[in-house]
Amino acid sequence: PAPLGGPPSEPPPAPRRPMGAGPSSPSDSLLGALAESREEAIRRAAELISGADVFLLCTGAGFSADSGLAVYADVAQVEAYKNRGLSYHDICRPDWLESEPELFWGFWGQCFNDYRNTAPHEGYAILDRWADRRFRQTPVAESIRVRIAKQLEEWRHRFEDPSKEPYIVEDHAGAFFAFTSNVDAHHFDWFRACEIRECHGNTEVYQCDNAGSCTSSGIWRAPADFRFAVDRATMLAPATAAAAPTPEEADAARMPQVGENGAAPAIGRVRGGGRSTTLRHMPGTAPEAAAVGFVGNHPTCRACGGPARPAILMFGDGGWSDSTAQSLRWAAWRRAVVDEAEAAMPNLKVAILEIGAGGNVTTVRNMSESVLSDFTKAGAEVRLIRVNPDLPLGDDARYAPSDGDDKARLLELPVLSIMGRGLESIKGIDAAMPAAMAG
Repeated sequence: PAPLGGPPSEPPPAPRRPMGAGPSSPSDSLLGALAESREEAIRRAAELISGADVFLLCTGAGFSADSGLAVYADVAQVEAYKNRGLSYHDICRPDWLESEPELFWGFWGQCFNDYRNTAPHEGYAILDRWADRRFRQTPVAESIRVRIAKQLEEWRHRFEDPSKEPYIVEDHAGAFFAFTSNVDAHHFDWFRACEIRECHGNTEVYQCDNAGSCTSSGIWRAPADFRFAVDRATMLAPATAAAAPTPEEADAARMPQVGENGAAPAIGRVRGGGRSTTLRHMPGTAPEAAAVGFVGNHPTCRACGGPARPAILMFGDGGWSDSTAQSLRWAAWRRAVVDEAEAAMPNLKVAILEIGAGGNVTTVRNMSESVLSDFTKAGAEVRLIRVNPDLPLGDDARYAPSDGDDKARLLELPVLSIMGRGLESIKGIDAAMPAAMAG
């Protein structure tokens, strides 16, 4: 858990099963119990969320998958990478910016284009409605805001110069917060900036590649109307964008569309269709391209003119520039809820809804269980609702079922498991909500 005297860069992970075991697939007997308990688990999830004082949403790649975006296993499943023997783990590294910038910007540029051109799925709107109707404007929410304001004032010396942040947030979260590892910035379409923690950054903010010595650059937003020019046949982005391909060239390089020949979403092969709510809750105005180094196909630092990069935590990345202000807002919210739980009479009720957090990168799963532990120790009544089609069980030994547990036992564990995809489960929970929360 985060020490209450001050914010860490990221709280340590929750205790895990003995021998460092990660998430595990349910046994055959548990699969049967999970299938049998699914409808009741959805009904209980609706009761837990609608009856909670505080609501934390935690999301991983599976949450974005319902928007038609790619998950970890599929993002790099295109011919250009297969021909070079490159996996997502190979490509998602900062080293390529120096060794092969065309490959680096082909990957991140196409990710940027895909996210900009794809709308968040309707589950975001449902979750935003729940937050509006029960968690943003309540006495508990106002109390949490007061505690956050006081805490951030105490931590004021930790904040960077505001000019080094991509946007300025003036308000504070109430009894709702969203923690995500997704880098598509889709949370800003529906949730308030003060309610969002992106633990791996996002493709809408940029930094100097030499941030250690270029101390004046900070991190900054991308222009509103920018798109990268990427050769879809090679997945390379030249420094100087070439002329648009002819229709014949475009057809020859065209990737199968989502669902065509069984194709799953991958980079350059997403649902698309436009995005009408782009970043509407990200404060301020997007900068002009020339002011922030977006004059070519390879962005440059707005301060020193050297290479820039997305402010995203990649594999093997020792140079990522996180948003200090966003990190502190998350730490302050956690601290405020702990303080609220310790003072509450009767006990504070907290619902944590985790969606689409898998086993490849377990940051979100670890965080969900860490918060479950912290808030429980503070005296709150807490349940974690874990929605996942493959790994819906608790990871920590305290929260994991035993092989052979029946439906009744699964429904009473601190981690309420819903074996299913995110959007379908959100819709199911919404249908089970009382009238005051439903659409």
